Amino acid sequence: MKDDGVAPVIAVMLILAVAVTFLAVFNGIYIPSLKQSAEIDHIQNVEAAFLKFSSDITYAASSRQDHLFFSEPVQLGGGNVVFNTLRSGGSLSLQTEETPVYNLTLYDATGTVLAGMNGTMVNVTYEPQGNFWQDQGYRWQYGYVNVTKYQSRETPLGYTNMTEVINVLADTSSAFPATVTTDAVQNISAQVNCTSSKDGEGNLVYTCNYQPLSGICSRIDLFAVNVTASPDHSFMSSNGFATLGITSTVRQINTTDVPVSVVSFGAGEGPLKNAAFDRWNQSFSDAARTCPNTVQFDPSENLPQYRIRQDISPVNVTLNVVSIEISVN
Repeated sequence: MKDDGVAPVIAVMLILAVAVTFLAVFNGIYIPSLKQSAEIDHIQNVEAAFLKFSSDITYAASSRQDHLFFSEPVQLGGGNVVFNTLRSGGSLSLQTEETPVYNLTLYDATGTVLAGMNGTMVNVTYEPQGNFWQDQGYRWQYGYVNVTKYQSRETPLGYTNMTEVINVLADTSSAFPATVTTDAVQNISAQVNCTSSKDGEGNLVYTCNYQPLSGICSRIDLFAVNVTASPDHSFMSSNGFATLGITSTVRQINTTDVPVSVVSFGAGEGPLKNAAFDRWNQSFSDAARTCPNTVQFDPSENLPQYRIRQDISPVNVTLNVVSIEISVN
């Protein structure tokens, strides 16, 4: 009788032991692995959003369109599963780079500054909070994306090293350098020569010939892009979603009242400075080849500059400032 009473107790204890072991394995191994898997999906979504954002801002800068707007949702937190809905969090922050990428200045014949601007850039940073996998974040800056680990180590995404990044940015055929440099577009001037004669009835007849003026431009359009962070919407922390916004506006500065005689360009700091200078210099070199009589390189100054020969033929120089503001909501 005593043995019959002990057996059920032992059976219950064994069942409880199995149940406790199962729950321990379920909560200690299975649930964490599910949350890590969900967190990996979340980090991949953040990476995809940053790459899409990089593509959007490149298009906004290169297209030079007024009133252009893009928005890109960014998943700040994740890692939640059916059996454990606790989510990690994250933050998005925007910061305008301290040093400009370039500076552009227009002068008149007396050396007086007519217009000028400093081209700035913005870095966009995602930092994880309470991540269930790795503290992996992302930072967009100067046209490329960095993968960050534990807020201390950074590696370019899609490139083997920084040397490759700098080589890509320095390539004047790449898309992004056009967003932070100056481009020139020329319209060739022409003159009309007319002669008069009389027809058989004694009426005066005019004959006009359209003759392009070789090496002379009547108009030069400069495009300079400036990227800044919104002063009112530059930080967001949450375990839900945030939205990166890109707003582009174009403002024209026309100098028809006082003709522009000198265009000066200086490169700033950062990995984009060589790309900025190369693109600007290439565009004005092309202008000088097309209009050698009105656009001429001046090697006498410390900063690279080109002279606009208003004394040979009037040239209308227009500065188009493409302002791109980044915001987070």
